[in-house]
Amino acid sequence: MFALGIDPGLTGALAMIGHRGEFLHLADIPVMERLSSPRKGGVKNQVNCAALRELLLEWLSSIDRAALHATIEMPIAFPGQQIQTVASSFLTAGHIEGVVQSMKIAHELVRPADWKKAAKLTASKEQCRAAAIRRWPEAAHHLARVKDHNRAEALLIARYGYDRYA
Repeated sequence: MFALGIDPGLTGALAMIGHRGEFLHLADIPVMERLSSPRKGGVKNQVNCAALRELLLEWLSSIDRAALHATIEMPIAFPGQQIQTVASSFLTAGHIEGVVQSMKIAHELVRPADWKKAAKLTASKEQCRAAAIRRWPEAAHHLARVKDHNRAEALLIARYGYDRYA
């Protein structure tokens, strides 16, 4: 089994691990300037669905899609969040899930609390980054910056899916 983990968002990432849980691929979610002009203060970028599809096609070119399972982190709205932020998070996750679904990749949505509890992690972004570096030292150069926590989370989400379905 191969596992794809996706931390959705305009600064999100996706990662793939192999049938022994080994690191295979890691990339940021491809984005592009919004096709329709946003209102003042609105979202200016969006997921580049075509680029995401092309990236996944490249990653999947040498594997059987029936042996792949994707786990996508479900966005969550918090009290007090601006409605534009909430709407952007759900729209972005929807675009990503739409690409995955259109490629006929088996997938599930997972709450952040569920995969973090299974990995014995807190909400700390730095803790997630450190855990991913410990688990996949060969990916450390992809996780070197503090802002690479989304990449780390994508790897850990992939591991969560792997543990559930392998």
